[in-house]
Amino acid sequence: MDLGLHSGVALVTAASRGIGRATAERLAREGMTVVAASRSGGDAEELLDGGRIVNLPHDLADEQATAALVNDVVERFGRLDAAVLNTAGPKITPVLSTTWEDWTAAHDLLLRPVVQIGTAAARHMADAEVGSIVLLSSTWVRQPAPGGVLSTSYRSAASAFIKSLATEVAGSGVRVNQVLTGATGTDRTQRIAEIKAEANGTTVEEENAAVVRDIPLGRWAEAAEIADVVAFLASARASFITGTAVPVDGGAVRAAH
Repeated sequence: MDLGLHSGVALVTAASRGIGRATAERLAREGMTVVAASRSGGDAEELLDGGRIVNLPHDLADEQATAALVNDVVERFGRLDAAVLNTAGPKITPVLSTTWEDWTAAHDLLLRPVVQIGTAAARHMADAEVGSIVLLSSTWVRQPAPGGVLSTSYRSAASAFIKSLATEVAGSGVRVNQVLTGATGTDRTQRIAEIKAEANGTTVEEENAAVVRDIPLGRWAEAAEIADVVAFLASARASFITGTAVPVDGGAVRAAH
């Protein structure tokens, strides 16, 4: 299916690896110019099947740089058609073990950048009367997991922001959605399994097996499978979809809504 994304410009944050990187590559293969912002990103450009990835060094923890990121992209490339808001994962810890420093760090990692970039992107897109914003979130906002309180809390706040943003800019032709990712084969997921194994006195293999047992499709997702859904939501093929949260979790979350 031709998603009609060729010649467009996309911004993907936290795009050096995992789901963020897979998303940048997927959009580039659709013919887009993708600005892949990440702390470890270099300045090199990569050509992929008619599109390109422009790696941009950027630290979401830098409040001033993050506030200017969208304008920097528009000034350099002349437009912004899609913005994929991805963030790194916060500390995994039980609720009673958190410190206020943990909470403020998670806020600056998960919520502030989403609000800054989402607002700036929506303003530009509303002026152009076209564009799509996709937040990469987690099924933990619907089904919390032990140790995930920081992620669950701030991702839930980000989800509420995205829902409000979608409602307010819909009349301008801008669509805003989110993807709730389940267990996916990334370095982050493996690190979570290591933390659980240490806390529970088990092995990483046992922790991974326990996760898979709760997934009706019987396996973890691949990052590319998440990226496929993001690309669809970013495209005109999803022209009547806004304000929604799409779980991509193999059926792990059983709730009907």
